[in-house]
Amino acid sequence: MDVLAINAVLNRVVFGLEAKFVFLAVGLVLTVALGFIQFRRLGVIVSETLGAIRERAQGFGGQITPFQAAMVAIAATVGTGHFIGMIAAILTGGPGAVFWMWLGYLLGMATKFAEATLAVHFRRMYTDGSVSGGPMFYISRGLRDRFGRLGAFLGGAFALFAAIAAFGIGNLSQAGAVGNSLQSAFNIPPAITGLGVAVVVGLIIGGGIRRIAAFAQFIVPVKLLLLALAIIPLLVVYAGQIPTALAQIFSAAFNLQAFAGGALGSYIAMVNAGLGRGIFANEAGLGSAPIAHAQAQVDHPVRQGFWGVAEMLVSLVVTTLMALTFLASGLWQREGVGAAPQAAVTMFQAHPLGVGDIILALTLAALAFGTMVSWAFYGEEAASYLFGEGIRWPYRITFVVIAFVAPIGGFNAFIDISDTLNGFMAIPNLLALLLLAPLVARLVREFFQGEPWRVPED
Repeated sequence: MDVLAINAVLNRVVFGLEAKFVFLAVGLVLTVALGFIQFRRLGVIVSETLGAIRERAQGFGGQITPFQAAMVAIAATVGTGHFIGMIAAILTGGPGAVFWMWLGYLLGMATKFAEATLAVHFRRMYTDGSVSGGPMFYISRGLRDRFGRLGAFLGGAFALFAAIAAFGIGNLSQAGAVGNSLQSAFNIPPAITGLGVAVVVGLIIGGGIRRIAAFAQFIVPVKLLLLALAIIPLLVVYAGQIPTALAQIFSAAFNLQAFAGGALGSYIAMVNAGLGRGIFANEAGLGSAPIAHAQAQVDHPVRQGFWGVAEMLVSLVVTTLMALTFLASGLWQREGVGAAPQAAVTMFQAHPLGVGDIILALTLAALAFGTMVSWAFYGEEAASYLFGEGIRWPYRITFVVIAFVAPIGGFNAFIDISDTLNGFMAIPNLLALLLLAPLVARLVREFFQGEPWRVPED
């Protein structure tokens, strides 16, 4: 059996239906352990995040504001998967997939809250004011007393998976999407796109987390504006079909006859597709976003946990609007609509402004750029955890070189392998989240009781 065949088997394991139910189960356990915080404390979460964007950072540690840390995370999370991935989920599983996507998001909010909270609680602060944090730190430090060297091994394993996966999920696939979209819309040669992408990404990541955060603070609103220009006019065009689309979502999700009858395979495909969007689109449980949240200047870890939930809310709105647009268009029912990318192009041909293909290309480019810059930081932090500070510039240079060649294509094998490693990131991360759930619950209780944060000793 060759490497790619082995990788295909492993990919089915880490991204299969059983694995998705593990994500869902962890989200449910954390939801219960934290007292349904994403629902009961929603008002507090909104006021502490979206209602406090203009407030200055408070606390110690970190090099960027809590808002900027969330922007870095959103820049990575809200990517091409919210566009093409949602369409693919509906083409595979039908309208009911949207319901299961919602369920993955709602339970995943507790997961993302715990990740961001632990990332701040266990981050390592240095004398120059910089910090490093993320799952590799809360796995190794949080599990040290209970598991000793095993905790350090699992933290190192997470860092290794993240450092390599960033080259695929956060670089090759994203830059390739930019190259394809710009070539289709503007006939720009892939080599020219690769050069432009490499230069822009290199200039941004060369400035470290502060420049990355400044870029994220710019690109996320641009992303959301482009998404609004792309989706909202289409929703107006298809407004009369939106009630039907909503009815289709719930009727398909609760079609017990299909579940019990001969259409069981189709029902399983619907659940599988929906949970895939609801879990992997927002990256809750994979452990990527906590690397950004650890950088926040905040006086209590729970405050940054609130930003983790806010990040999920933004992602949920974007994915839902995309799903409703595609369902209302009726394209999912047509024969020969093609794969998800072609279906997206077909849908945007109905854009009332007559520039749907241009808006689609620009939107995909903005989505990809944000994801690349944030994932470059994720991979760099993971690599520095393993090999020390000296690895930072070599890692950045390698990332830029890959960004240059990515639009040319021909890297599907490496993308597939890195995709599998991205799934493997979740294994030590989910284990740590379950074992550290009592600690997160204690931090939540102390926060609402007004007790100060007790920083753990090294």
